[in-house]
Amino acid sequence: MKLEYANRILKNEYYKDQLHRLCELEKDRIFCRHNMEHFLNVARIAMILCGQKRIRLNADIIYSAALLHDIGRIQEYTDGIDHDIASQTTAAEILDSIDCPREIREKIISLIAGHRKTDLQHDTAEAIFSKADKLSRNCFECDARSQCKWQKDKMNLEIEV
Repeated sequence: MKLEYANRILKNEYYKDQLHRLCELEKDRIFCRHNMEHFLNVARIAMILCGQKRIRLNADIIYSAALLHDIGRIQEYTDGIDHDIASQTTAAEILDSIDCPREIREKIISLIAGHRKTDLQHDTAEAIFSKADKLSRNCFECDARSQCKWQKDKMNLEIEV
């Protein structure tokens, strides 16, 4: 099954430019990077968690949100804007440019908006997506773990689902 909107995002010139800029800004980063590997890991983990929790969420929405959820890191690095806020704005621009329907666009933006929140109601799509983002990090093998700003109790020091 091809994912219509996720693939439109991948082919979007503005998205490709923003992804390239983000990779350039993070090329010397010693901590986890926000790249395609991370985005796809978030999507795949979210799909698994949705299946476990029996939460019905369209794969195209999950993958689209995963591709866009950290794209605002550029503005965080350059302008000091929190990336979850900047990602919503950039995602809206990209989704509008690919003719994404309003209902799908709103769900994607909702997942992006919640991806850093810790006070989400359990077993919601937003909580699942946020958890997938956190679980995507392999802290147990990270060389920079001792310098990481994440609290030790929040680090992924064991594999879980």
